Amino acid sequence: MADEAVRKVAAVVLRAGTTDLLVFAHPAEDGGVSLQLPAGTVEDGETPEAAALRELLEETGVRGLCQRLLGILDETWEGEARRRWVYRFEASDGLAEEWTWTCDCGAPIRCHWVSFEEAAIAEAHQPWLALARTSFADEN
Repeated sequence: MADEAVRKVAAVVLRAGTTDLLVFAHPAEDGGVSLQLPAGTVEDGETPEAAALRELLEETGVRGLCQRLLGILDETWEGEARRRWVYRFEASDGLAEEWTWTCDCGAPIRCHWVSFEEAAIAEAHQPWLALARTSFADEN
């Protein structure tokens, strides 16, 4: 799958010294919102880690410290094969509880912190969070 798969990344961002998870409320096609993690496509000539850093900044305005690669997942979305690198980041503790950011898609989005253990995010993002939760449990 790796050769033909679209290269994707996701960033699981925890606030320094806490288990607060960074999410954003992105407008959904049905008129509602979808709670998401920062994620996107690896550009030509870009490493997956650099892409995760870029996506985090573009989608939330946050500059995080990459702590480590949590894993690589092979996915299929709407018939497209994807290989996704999931990274764990730490964000500074000086960030607000909530802020508005204009996402790289042009939509204003609400960024905020939720409980890492109890976060309810978009279905497509749940495997990434499950990977992070398993990794976190293994560390503690």
